[in-house]
Amino acid sequence: MADIFPALQGDLSWSKSIRGHYIFSAESDNGFEFEFVGWNRRAGREVPLKASLARLEIEDRRFFLLELFVLGSEDNKLHKFLEVSEFNGDAVAVTTVDGLIEYVNPAFEELTGYRKESVVGRTHAVLNSGMQEPQFFADMWEALRAGRTFRGIFVNRRQNGSIFYEDKIIRPYHDACGKMSHFIATGRDVSERIQIMHRLEHLANHDCLTGLPNRNLFLDRLLQAEARGSRNHEGFAVVVMDLDHFKAINDTLGHAVGDVVLQTAACRIRKCLREEDTVARLGGDEFSLILTEVSLPQDVMNVVEKIVALLGEPLAIDGRDIPLHASIGIAIYPEHGDDGHTLLKHADNAMYRVKTAGGDDYQIFEGKEKEHFIFSLQKKK
Repeated sequence: MADIFPALQGDLSWSKSIRGHYIFSAESDNGFEFEFVGWNRRAGREVPLKASLARLEIEDRRFFLLELFVLGSEDNKLHKFLEVSEFNGDAVAVTTVDGLIEYVNPAFEELTGYRKESVVGRTHAVLNSGMQEPQFFADMWEALRAGRTFRGIFVNRRQNGSIFYEDKIIRPYHDACGKMSHFIATGRDVSERIQIMHRLEHLANHDCLTGLPNRNLFLDRLLQAEARGSRNHEGFAVVVMDLDHFKAINDTLGHAVGDVVLQTAACRIRKCLREEDTVARLGGDEFSLILTEVSLPQDVMNVVEKIVALLGEPLAIDGRDIPLHASIGIAIYPEHGDDGHTLLKHADNAMYRVKTAGGDDYQIFEGKEKEHFIFSLQKKK
């Protein structure tokens, strides 16, 4: 062995466990492995080695394949990484390929609230908040098992129950033989950044006065309702509302009172809807609704009449009773249009017909071929 590998000098001591396996038969089809200790002249120290001997036949010629491995090099590399991780500001966790935690650093303990001894031997499911789709984790495992790095924002739960967002990178780790042996995860808390993003997203999609969805979000939900209606053959209704005499309220009582009127109207409308329905403020005193899973005019009328009744309750501001009334137009999918834009236009036309007739009423749009007709439904008084 020393002749083959000149860097090794001195006596080669055999491991006791393989002392009886040093004879290799040329006629045997089975190879064998053994470990021994060699001397590394350059490093000036002993080196643990493993030799693997196997028989090969290539074109009727007999060969012996001898492979020599330096034991512990990858283990030492991983060990050094863990030593450095003790001082890393990012949370570090090392797991087996089955996901069992073998190591976490102090930053992990600080971030999650879990002590090392309480998570070693467990999986990262201990941090699962239940707020992410299963597909997220399916994509993660698909990438890792294929030997690829995975990066994502994890919505995790600390030991005390609080939620935090972690930007995490998980990398496969391979041993000296090239076999995937561990996963190394490094992550940092990005909760503040995510919260800022959520606030900006909310501001971009909601009305700052009433908190309702704005035109941008309303149109997005209208497209979703259209796609769902087409896919599932479900009806839905688009309702457009305009508060009557709102300009007069603003001009005579001031914008502060006008703001209270808009906020009150938004609150009352929302109380009449289901969670899956949408009410949005499109601008000024105009509100629009999407009523899902309705196909009959009577279904829509029932909701609208609740809104009209609740809106009509007196609103007392500074000793004044301010009446709230609205002009309302309705269009139903697919009877009055097979796309959201058409439905919104037809509901708007119906609303303006009510407004022209004096307001405080609702109408359902009807259309035949190229002519458009408005079918008026007087509410019960």
